Amino acid sequence: MDFDGTLSRIQVDPATVLPVPGAVEALTRLAGLVSAVGIVSARPVDFLRSRFGDVPGVVLHGLYGLERWQSGTTTSSPEAERWEPVVVALLARAREELPGEILIEDKRLSLALHYRRAPRFEEHAVQWAREQAHRHGMLLELGPMTAELKPPIDRDKGTVLTEATSGLRCVWYFGDGAPDLAAFRALSGWSLASPGRTAVRIAVRHPDTDAALLQEADLVVDGPDAVPGLLDAVSTALAHRPSG
Repeated sequence: MDFDGTLSRIQVDPATVLPVPGAVEALTRLAGLVSAVGIVSARPVDFLRSRFGDVPGVVLHGLYGLERWQSGTTTSSPEAERWEPVVVALLARAREELPGEILIEDKRLSLALHYRRAPRFEEHAVQWAREQAHRHGMLLELGPMTAELKPPIDRDKGTVLTEATSGLRCVWYFGDGAPDLAAFRALSGWSLASPGRTAVRIAVRHPDTDAALLQEADLVVDGPDAVPGLLDAVSTALAHRPSG
């Protein structure tokens, strides 16, 4: 599952975002009935732990998979770690050069520029990020009212899904944004690669949901607040399935 816009409502200040009511409880119940529960997010692992660390067995993939928390241990990509000094320098530059209305999020191995509270600065923020990406050889990820600079490593939600689904027969993925398209498409390839595999791709609809994601989804739910109810329905069905 994605986090922002999927298990949470979008907020102007990303630091204030919390799971919607019932989400943690629904995931906890589900975790006792399925092989694995994972959250794949642009957020750092430490942030995700503060929201979901109590869900038993949950695996947290932060920064599009550059970080992972599982069984109490955090690991991160050695390649990404080498980019931390570049990110530190870019943070200082962003704070000096960008308007104060643009919120600058320090993710340690990447940085994100949020202009939701000042959409008139979209072009300014995106152009600045594009120039820095070109200058430093970083990747630019554009999301809803966000421009993120991250290390040039072949790692996205699709590669995470490809690894996490090994050995499984049925996988559901919930998302809302353009980065979730990589997960949707990886899951489609996974299901076609072997008979007997089932993939269910769920788009969470709200004003910022990516249009292409809605078109590719197998199921669409109306907003993050509807997700816990769907998870509970799945858990109820699993709990009452015939044995064997």
